[in-house]
Amino acid sequence: MQKSRLKISEYRHNGRLQSRVYYPKGSPNKPSGGYKWYRSRAASEQAIIENNALQKRYGEIAKDVTLRELVEARQAKDELTDTGLTLLDAARQVKLALNAALESKSVGDGLNAYLEDVRSKFDERKEHSPRSEPRHWRSVKRSIARLEPLKNLSLREITSDNIKPLLKGLTKSSLSSHLRNLHAAFQYCADHGWQEENPASGLKRMKADKASRARSVQTYSVQEVERIMEAAITVDMRTVPYLAICFFAGVRPEAAMKMKWSDVSANGYLYVPHTANKSGHAYNAKMQNPLICWLEWWETQGNQRSGEILPVSASTLKRQRKLILKKAGIDRWIQDGTRKTFATAYRETFKCKLMTSAALGHKGTTVLDEHYDSRLMTNEEAARYWQILPPVAPIPKEEASCS
Repeated sequence: MQKSRLKISEYRHNGRLQSRVYYPKGSPNKPSGGYKWYRSRAASEQAIIENNALQKRYGEIAKDVTLRELVEARQAKDELTDTGLTLLDAARQVKLALNAALESKSVGDGLNAYLEDVRSKFDERKEHSPRSEPRHWRSVKRSIARLEPLKNLSLREITSDNIKPLLKGLTKSSLSSHLRNLHAAFQYCADHGWQEENPASGLKRMKADKASRARSVQTYSVQEVERIMEAAITVDMRTVPYLAICFFAGVRPEAAMKMKWSDVSANGYLYVPHTANKSGHAYNAKMQNPLICWLEWWETQGNQRSGEILPVSASTLKRQRKLILKKAGIDRWIQDGTRKTFATAYRETFKCKLMTSAALGHKGTTVLDEHYDSRLMTNEEAARYWQILPPVAPIPKEEASCS
């Protein structure tokens, strides 16, 4: 112990006899210098041995240090003044940061990994429930597609300010859906250590701008609906029940494609199953007189109510729909235009938001206020809408007339 010049002294500390060693400033075991307590004399002696070994090792390393390295070390130490960090601590933190940066992924790689994870979970669920629909996966896919301009950025660089401009012009419900999806996606990346924090957390209070809330709702005019139904008779009779259900029951076109004749009850109601409905819940829609007339007329033309309401594939429907619109003199198919036309006429007729929302299968009136506009049709036009009947309309079983 004499060679080390480190002395051990024993004192009562915290109620018991303990050893302590005084280290000069710059000692490996205590660079700041001063006393250090140990639980026993043996522990203090072992600490002195380790200190001497480190001191010897540092001395050997110092022999190879160049003057330039000493100057750089001194400059680095000056930079750390008032930080409370030693030069070694700072170097270790820099090393960790560099390693983390090398392990980081780009926005495109990270979000695509999350998308694959969502898809794999859907495939697992589909094995147990074959009728499951990948609605959530498609929704996530659309949200991630909005960040296409940022795909080459590092996940550690992206902030909420990068994302906000890409979510402008959305309605309130669409914005909420995108925010939920992106928050879950970035949290997935953060959990895997690809980024330090979730940039979508700063978007939680983001609101839809006034322009997007006030954007116009597109519907078909009464004359256009008349021409579409007339053209469907001559182009493809198989599409008549499908279009009638879309226009006069307000069922979404995608949902109507999945419905069967067993969903059309004899008591005047349509049953829209949860597997067909976009929102994932089933509902009943009351059949209005025009729909009853169109379905009964279609049956009188030698057709039978069996199997699917629309017995054609999606590609065939798209092709036939294009021919129908061309024959009707209409430029393009409006997304959900049939449903919004029905909702406009229904609300103008009954003057009630609750009844209209129930007829559309909504659980509240929020979606109706955001995506539908009752001012697009006058009362006279709404009355005429319910008079769109087949060429020879039979008398409904439960009604005296179709008017």
